[in-house]
Amino acid sequence: MCRFMFIVLLVIVAGPCLAQDAEYKNAFTVKLFGVSVHLKESPHPEIFPNRLDEKGYITFNYGAIVGYDRFIVGNKHAVRVEQGLYADCAASLAGFTHLGWRALILQKNRHSLNGGIGPTLVYRRDWNRIVGYKDDGYFNRRGEWQYKFYWYAGELEYNYSLSGQTDFSVNLVPGLPELISFGVGLRQRF
Repeated sequence: MCRFMFIVLLVIVAGPCLAQDAEYKNAFTVKLFGVSVHLKESPHPEIFPNRLDEKGYITFNYGAIVGYDRFIVGNKHAVRVEQGLYADCAASLAGFTHLGWRALILQKNRHSLNGGIGPTLVYRRDWNRIVGYKDDGYFNRRGEWQYKFYWYAGELEYNYSLSGQTDFSVNLVPGLPELISFGVGLRQRF
């Protein structure tokens, strides 16, 4: 883990040297989060107060995501640090912290699609305090919190250029095999 963090730090610090010809060196993203689509039936949809259907397949999660990209090779590769804070499916305080690599997958005119992967820590207030919840052991527990660390978690991000430096941005986070979540917002390149 220390070696990985050293490499990431080296890339962030050395990034300006590698990206001398880049049009933009940084980007800042702010998104409203979102909607979660569950891929299988929840054993306890009754604890999801913001569900759109009886079985809890689609649930609103109110919150925000902020991210910072440091471009390292032109405008095509970046290191991203991202922080999310939101009310999860059970309307409990939850969040995630992500550090990863991003790459441009496709760009045509004003449209672009980016993909990313990297380690992510997901956490939430312990659902064991909620009447009707049956713990399946998927999350680890510590104090009043549940958490799960993923060595690699991915994201797809669609951007539509509104102006030279500002993009409308939509992200899709595949939390397979459980759910897919969505957020919308703006990305500002500078």
